[in-house]
Amino acid sequence: METVEVRGPFSFRGESPLIDHPEASVNGFYIWCVHVEQSLYRAYYVGEAANIASRHKTHLRDCLKGNYQAHCLDGLRQNQSILMHRSGDGMIPRFAHIDRQKFNNDFVDNICLFFAEIPVTGDKKSDKLLRCRYEAGVVRHIENAGLNVLNVGRISNWAGEPDQVRLETSGCEIEAISGEIVSI
Repeated sequence: METVEVRGPFSFRGESPLIDHPEASVNGFYIWCVHVEQSLYRAYYVGEAANIASRHKTHLRDCLKGNYQAHCLDGLRQNQSILMHRSGDGMIPRFAHIDRQKFNNDFVDNICLFFAEIPVTGDKKSDKLLRCRYEAGVVRHIENAGLNVLNVGRISNWAGEPDQVRLETSGCEIEAISGEIVSI
């Protein structure tokens, strides 16, 4: 069974930004987390990209512009999904007293980023399919553990026989991920 190293935590900006990491311009999947306590993290979002660093430059821009929905960070730490900002609409009415730009900046500065490289085959369609299988497999594994993840992945892209991989992190733990065997 293959072991996949999930690297992190990184930040969007500031100390240890993922976009500047020399090994982040790779094909793979990524996990956005909230820091729960000490070395424990809880997954919030799972995605895939042909170039993780480049994708996160776009994510950073879109987060700061308010192009994504965003949830209460304290709620996420407690495994609660409390929507505070809706893409295009801004802060939802009960949080309208909170400055949207400040909220988006705080959100970006408090999300912890992890990534894992997946080898490329040389065929773009096959590479995309494999990334989506990892994305969907990680999402399913976390959801099966009863934890909140907002992206459902591309489960429709599963094809062929499932495989299994062990996901490992070093120096920290991502709930329902670190040391787990995941079907992809």
